[in-house]
Amino acid sequence: MGVPGGKAPVLTMSLMVTGNLLGAGILALPVNLGPAGMIPSLAGIVLVWALMLFSAYVLADQPELSQEGSGGLPAFFGSKLGPSAKWLAVAADMVIFYGVLTAYLVGTSTVVNSLFAVPVPRWAVTTLYFCAVAGLTGFGMAILRRCNAVILLLMGVSFAALIAMTLGHADPERALPMRPEFLPAAMPVALTAFLFHNLVPTLCREMRGDVRAVRRSILYGSLLGLAMNVAWTAAVFCALPMEGQGPATLMNAFEKNLPATVPLSILLDSRTFTDIGLVFALLSMSAAFLANGTALLDFLKDLGDGLGRRPGHTTAWLLAFAPPLVVSLVYPDIFLAVMNLVGGVGICLLFGVLPGLLTLRKAQGGAKLLAGAALACFAFILVFEMGQELGLTHIKPDWEYWAQFLE
Repeated sequence: MGVPGGKAPVLTMSLMVTGNLLGAGILALPVNLGPAGMIPSLAGIVLVWALMLFSAYVLADQPELSQEGSGGLPAFFGSKLGPSAKWLAVAADMVIFYGVLTAYLVGTSTVVNSLFAVPVPRWAVTTLYFCAVAGLTGFGMAILRRCNAVILLLMGVSFAALIAMTLGHADPERALPMRPEFLPAAMPVALTAFLFHNLVPTLCREMRGDVRAVRRSILYGSLLGLAMNVAWTAAVFCALPMEGQGPATLMNAFEKNLPATVPLSILLDSRTFTDIGLVFALLSMSAAFLANGTALLDFLKDLGDGLGRRPGHTTAWLLAFAPPLVVSLVYPDIFLAVMNLVGGVGICLLFGVLPGLLTLRKAQGGAKLLAGAALACFAFILVFEMGQELGLTHIKPDWEYWAQFLE
């Protein structure tokens, strides 16, 4: 990845950012945002991109993260904000890592079992996929570094094909109805669609602490991700009816925790689209599983070092991958639910609240106001999601409103 004796190119690092933020989030985004309508959803996506860009810039500005053996983000926040911040970061990181790995497993098995007449039960599909991707983590990031360009090229081609085929069924009138009051309930999943922040320390090291170059890599890579998320969301909104007879609707996908490619494949009734959708889902979620799985192994080993008892490789592997497998087998229909938990709790805490507090302690003037506004946004999403999880807040899709557009 790096350049011996020099820093990695901005373009290479930008593509790494884009590759990291494309995972289960982009497949969940149109479905979870669906009940809000397209226009509020696109506004929410841009707002979330700006918030996540701000928090990534905060991390990129920290010289400690460019040093080898820095101990990771929990140790960094502990050194800046105290021991309680360290353990809060540890808890948030665990929610993120275990949550996204579970989402990749259930998301992949959902796509395969919903669209293909596979001769094995769903638990077998989940287990086979798990064995493949969890086994590949034994190669660490080496396999992704060698294959990153090819993976991104295939993802780009398959994504463009999906958009082109979806636009053939687009109806611009579907973009007009809206219920913006539902938007807060969908913001956590939007956060997961812009998650690449665990990569920032690697960017800092690969670019030899050049903050301007790191910022440019983050900006260009996240802008490409923003364009893809906006294009995908708009295409799905205009192609799929919100309500109607049969399973090819956004509301049905929302109720059943399905990725967007499932109702689209039913609507288009095209084997080509279904196959391309499977390729895109497998590439995006498998690459993300490898990256996050490898990072989780390193995280557990660093955590063990801090506790004075570093786990062996086999123990670390079991601690990392057994819980997501068990959860995905016991609860196979939690794709959107687990994404909400990851975004609304894990990401808000680790990449929203903590960076916001760090900036507030140092910033002055306009920068302090900006940090306060970002912190308030993340805190609102966090409190709202906690309320949803605890049953204290209840925002549900407005079924009566969308029923008038029944198709």
